[in-house]
Amino acid sequence: MRRSSCLVVAAWLAAGCTGAGGAGDPSPPATPAASPAVIAAAGTRSSAAPSSRPAPSTLGDVVPESCPVTVPTAPFTPPPPAPEIPPARYDAGWYGSASLWTMLRREGEVWPGLPLDPDGLGQKTFWWSALWDSTRDFTPAISVDGRRLDGPGEFATTGRGTNASADFGTAMLIGVTIPAAGCWELTGTYRGSSLSFVFWVPA
Repeated sequence: MRRSSCLVVAAWLAAGCTGAGGAGDPSPPATPAASPAVIAAAGTRSSAAPSSRPAPSTLGDVVPESCPVTVPTAPFTPPPPAPEIPPARYDAGWYGSASLWTMLRREGEVWPGLPLDPDGLGQKTFWWSALWDSTRDFTPAISVDGRRLDGPGEFATTGRGTNASADFGTAMLIGVTIPAAGCWELTGTYRGSSLSFVFWVPA
């Protein structure tokens, strides 16, 4: 077993936002762990592969060795106007390609303490694309689905995304509902390009 340390979406990723269609102020993504995934080419899905990189242990949330949590081992530099790297407070790197990218904690995504409702655990995910015009498209047609890697389970978004503006720039924002704690692969799809990463949700 290995332990995780203390986003985005992403991937980082637990946050509120302000901007067209959003509300609140983002806080740094709430966790991490370790392992890389493979980015999908346009029109295809990606798959994750395990990594031997050890996870830090400051949060005390155990991440099983069997859960290959994705880390941005080869951070992507996005086209302007996105910043070259995410703000330092997120301790994150961009992950993906110009057609679709997100922000992942450098130690990997671990999402503890997600709000629970009758449908499951809620989370907000953030995405960017050079194909997206944030000044015109306020409800981007981005979709996000997930499949559990350590047992049965899946989820999918319904509806469209919205705009979110914060210190990391303007992003596409879309919420997801995760049915249960465990090891999950999340895949975002926008205009024929897909991007996946693996994350851990502690019980």
